[in-house]
Amino acid sequence: MRLDSFHSMFMLSWVIAATITANGICADPPANAPASENDGSLSPVPEQGPVISSDAIPGSKVDLEKSKLHGTIADLMLDLQHGHVSTAIVEFRGMENRKSRMIAVPWKTLFRNPDGSFELRITSDQLERAPELQPHLVGTKATRSWASSVYKHFQSDEREIKRGDRAPDPDGLLTSASTIKDVRVDDLKGAKLGHIAGLAVATRDGRLIYAALELKEGDNKLQAIPLSAFIVKPEKQEWLLDISANALVERPVFPRSAWVKTIDVGWSEYVHVLYGRPVFEGVRSDQKEVESGK
Repeated sequence: MRLDSFHSMFMLSWVIAATITANGICADPPANAPASENDGSLSPVPEQGPVISSDAIPGSKVDLEKSKLHGTIADLMLDLQHGHVSTAIVEFRGMENRKSRMIAVPWKTLFRNPDGSFELRITSDQLERAPELQPHLVGTKATRSWASSVYKHFQSDEREIKRGDRAPDPDGLLTSASTIKDVRVDDLKGAKLGHIAGLAVATRDGRLIYAALELKEGDNKLQAIPLSAFIVKPEKQEWLLDISANALVERPVFPRSAWVKTIDVGWSEYVHVLYGRPVFEGVRSDQKEVESGK
């Protein structure tokens, strides 16, 4: 780990620990505390906005800006390797001469309202000319090249995310959020650890903050795990965790019933410090990448 990265993480850990102590809080910060009720004991990460579970976004109402047209978010396409929501799949009903229409839009064109609905800031003309998705293809595999064509249509700047010296692979696969829930997670030796309950999403910029892991099926308890601790092969839906089972047992948990609510932004920093992982990076693609620290 580079010295400046180590120093930043050390300072962040010290500040969080000192602040918690100063406020008389001995337990770990609550995973389900609404961001609007954060008492300031843990500073939120700038610009990430409210953090909610990926489960809570599909089904959300979408209003087209300066229009009476309404839609619903059907799914999210995720760039796991670079840690962000790439596009949202939105279904519109009641359009001219059509029962329904499904299109992909850049995440950055969606703005979340306080009531949980979203405003889609595109023009009616852009919507009308947008390529239509077939319902049976929604949730199937797509690439970053496909996402780039979506961004180009809506004249939206594609989010440039690099890790180390590498640029995003245009043929890299995106993952449907609907396929992640309950996916199995193994340790590096292939032994089963648990299942993914969902991902924490920063609604303002679409960053994927961490994954919620259920270790024991049916016990209704989850753990927040940094994405950078996972090795994922989207084409195989294979998730490996680079954290030992013993280490997981010693980490804090939160109730599954809290997962669908707005999540305390303080956990965004806390979780990465807790596991000693790089802040806000995506999953790794193989073991060599983990060992090299890229």
